[in-house]
Amino acid sequence: MIEGRIIKYYRQKSGISQEKLGQGICSVTHLSKIERGITEYSSEIISLLSVRLGINMKTEIKRYQQTKVLLEKWFDALVMQKKEEIFRLKEEIENEDLINLPENLNLYKLLLARCYLFTNNVKEAYSIITYIEKRQLAMLSPEEKNLLKHVFGIYYFLTGQFKACITTMENIDNGQYHNDEYYYHLALAHHSVHSNIQAYYFASKALEYFQKTLNILRIIDTEMVMLIQLNAREHHDYKITLEKYRKLIQLCDTCNDQQRRLKLFHNLGFENMRRGYYQEASRLFNKAMSFINEDDQQYLTTLDVYINSCFKGQLLSDEKLLDLIQHGLRLAIDKKDERYILFQLHIFSIRQQEDNYYHYLEETVIPHFRETGYYMMVEHYEKKLFYYLVNRKKTSKALDLSKSIVSSKKSFYDVDINVNT
Repeated sequence: MIEGRIIKYYRQKSGISQEKLGQGICSVTHLSKIERGITEYSSEIISLLSVRLGINMKTEIKRYQQTKVLLEKWFDALVMQKKEEIFRLKEEIENEDLINLPENLNLYKLLLARCYLFTNNVKEAYSIITYIEKRQLAMLSPEEKNLLKHVFGIYYFLTGQFKACITTMENIDNGQYHNDEYYYHLALAHHSVHSNIQAYYFASKALEYFQKTLNILRIIDTEMVMLIQLNAREHHDYKITLEKYRKLIQLCDTCNDQQRRLKLFHNLGFENMRRGYYQEASRLFNKAMSFINEDDQQYLTTLDVYINSCFKGQLLSDEKLLDLIQHGLRLAIDKKDERYILFQLHIFSIRQQEDNYYHYLEETVIPHFRETGYYMMVEHYEKKLFYYLVNRKKTSKALDLSKSIVSSKKSFYDVDINVNT
């Protein structure tokens, strides 16, 4: 009953009442049923209504079908992360009148929110998805309801709300949602809370999906995540790790993908820094930054670890390091990016203001990362704070902190294991 929905759309767009449109053609009751798709109707009536509205029904039905195809292609382009195609299709869809039909509009809005998240425009995305959740939820199909959860999950991840991201995405009904890409975002969120086994598990499920759909770029993304998990708790074989990174970088060169190449340089730099190879780490971070515009979200992340590697490896003077730190701090504050706290920590370190450093750690940094669910950073900084408190003979505080650290860990024997044989 597509004709009825098209008639209703153009009637409302023209500001014509049902009575006026149907005058001399059919009754208001019959027209209402035609628009709602609950009655049979003759082609002659549709033809007369179309003439009065100034439309060609055959052309409109074709446009309706093309709009559906465009939305599917846009969805696929967003999953594939084909940047040029994403924005070309966005423009094409926005020029289509029939995108405003109710059955098209919610999917369009959800994909628009996803598009905003692709460009890190989290504010616009949040505005759309909260409106849909509050006003349009009952109108969504089961597939669209799960897409809404997926988009919310991506939003939570990009805004550092990792616990909310995991909870939301784990509520996606895989039987009603046919986009297993969400496993990739679940893997990222679990990585961010230091749940490496879960991260590897979900990444492997995402990899199956990307391989099945021949999505080369997302295969690179997923293998990158899996490689990070292999080195998360203990160092994987360095030669094997290095070779895998080189192969992924070569694949980026083949695809001419600069963004992924810089992330690989960043991650490989981080692996070198963790192993104490500060000279090589700083070289890789510097190479990564040469690909990044300062407006890019990745810039502050790479600048932070570049400063860290140079400081630990004594590769730059304190004066040069302070210049870099102040630059990062200004950028973070201007962008209202909460990573300014990391640059503030660098300032305390360079100036050897140990008490200020650990007070800031205790009062600001650890509570922030605990609130956002970034447990990997909580664990890292709690250990540093614990040793500081012990060295300063602040036994009571150190004991309280150690209780917090221990209670957050689970022993193998805390869980009953039941194995079916």
